[in-house]
Amino acid sequence: MHISKRGYSGYRPDIVAAISHPNISSVLDVGCGEGGIGAQLKRKTPTVEVYGIEADPALLAQAGKILDGCWAADLDTPEWASSIKDKTFDVIIFADVLEHLKSPGKVLANALPLLNKKGQIVICLPNVRHWSTFYHLYIKGVWPTNDRGIFDKTHLHFFTRRNILDLIREAGLEVVLEKRNVRIIEPWSWTNLPGKLLDWWPFRPFFTFQYIHVCEFSSDDSVDLNENK
Repeated sequence: MHISKRGYSGYRPDIVAAISHPNISSVLDVGCGEGGIGAQLKRKTPTVEVYGIEADPALLAQAGKILDGCWAADLDTPEWASSIKDKTFDVIIFADVLEHLKSPGKVLANALPLLNKKGQIVICLPNVRHWSTFYHLYIKGVWPTNDRGIFDKTHLHFFTRRNILDLIREAGLEVVLEKRNVRIIEPWSWTNLPGKLLDWWPFRPFFTFQYIHVCEFSSDDSVDLNENK
């Protein structure tokens, strides 16, 4: 993934790989940027219809060339979901979006009427418990303001794994799959070998750069997650 002057864009194989819906036919990418995730989903499953929501007009125009439909909406307004009429989705994606919003819990709750009964919501959020937070605060004595990553200067909220699980529960959802993107240093890809070697307790929370959670409406088959992992 890269960042254009207007926002995030690019492909997210980690997000696409996390989707486990058995009969996926329709997807809503919230904060779709230029439509990179949609393009990858369509290559993987040509029959799937992918729609997007994006506030930036220029990004929306790019996404409109790739996706089956796009809506312009400000996610910080409560009526954003009402702009989508007569459609529901098997999968709704929030890939590094919620941390940029004023009320991420309300946005997530407002998305639920758009989700099919057995649908999935895929959430990706950066982990502020990463070791680099301690380094910047306690060694350097600063809070960084970067153009991307954990310390993106446009973030309005910061999450640890426990905060993410609370957000999901409060929205009336439960986790059916959890994945971690492990990085020693922020710019390193999640596919690097040292990162994989560090994906075990007790290092795991401190080298997890992002958490990906696949969520569904409550049932008795949810994953039992130890919040101290």
